[in-house]
Amino acid sequence: SRHRIGIVGQPGTHWQHRMVAGAVPLARETARHVDLHGTPDVVVATDMVDLPSWRGLCASMVRGGLAGVPTVLYLHENQMTQPPSPNGVADGRGRHLAWTNWRSLVAADAIWSNSRWQLDSVFESLVDLLGSSPDAEAQLPLLEAVRSRCSVQPVGCDLHDLLAVERMDQGRSDPGGPTASRDSASPPLVLWNHRWSHDKGLERAVTSLHTLATEGIDFELAIVGEDDHNDPARGERILAPVAERIVHRGWLEPKEYRRLLLRSDVVVACPRQENFGISVVEAAAAGCVPVVPDAFAYPETIDEGALRYAEGRLTTRLREVLVDLEGHRRLASPCRERLVRFDWPRVAAAYDSSIGALVQE
Repeated sequence: SRHRIGIVGQPGTHWQHRMVAGAVPLARETARHVDLHGTPDVVVATDMVDLPSWRGLCASMVRGGLAGVPTVLYLHENQMTQPPSPNGVADGRGRHLAWTNWRSLVAADAIWSNSRWQLDSVFESLVDLLGSSPDAEAQLPLLEAVRSRCSVQPVGCDLHDLLAVERMDQGRSDPGGPTASRDSASPPLVLWNHRWSHDKGLERAVTSLHTLATEGIDFELAIVGEDDHNDPARGERILAPVAERIVHRGWLEPKEYRRLLLRSDVVVACPRQENFGISVVEAAAAGCVPVVPDAFAYPETIDEGALRYAEGRLTTRLREVLVDLEGHRRLASPCRERLVRFDWPRVAAAYDSSIGALVQE
């Protein structure tokens, strides 16, 4: 960025509590930041912030009260379209968090979403949320004005080194590290690189891969990430049907993770919801053939329709890709090259211009 950036944040834990109560410590930290560095020209807040509560507290806690400082709300996720967890918050509390997002949308001077799909689905959900409230007649008329302040600003990804690698059948170079070699005779390496959360669909992926294994289709499997549940045996139960195919399981340091991306052949996704999909963009930039739904935000990131599968066709598409990996690599190559539009240097420049225009306005 050409702008000077100061970060005011909180630990990445207890996210529900942060949404409900985090405005207080954020306002205190903002006051200290302003005392040290002066009043900012613009504030960019994430969807996890209760923006109007934070602004109201800053009016009394921060020198100058941030009067006239415009705010951008960035929607990386939202609580209006997030699938409910089977063991998560009750519906009443979940709706409370959706109302927190709505108040933030109303309070923001500009609203950025990481995908058009998320933006459209948020406003579809808002019609139901606001329409079911006792004061619907007072809330619904605000929708048009709020929507007029929205735009799509995709999240930036660190793709330059991944896109720069020339993929070959034998020997795949890892920028900044030793060569990551995979013999062309080795089974294809399938990568699943998402949170182990309920909405990412690990069980669905395992079911499809187990079906292909029983058909005699050869592959190896890398499961990246941590089991974010309290029961350690849960992961064992989920992965048991494909356990003998797994060559890696668990979290990796960033350098090792990127080396694994360059060694993998196929990346699979089967979520219940996806607003952008950073992990798929990273893997596809590294040369993996993406197998992703023809839904959610994926048409905006994986823009080759033949690389996406229709509802209920995950197993079929995985079978097609693993049987004809080279053909699908050729199909994925142009899509991979177009992912440069999500590389941080391009995205940061677009952010800078949008922020500059907002401040000037």
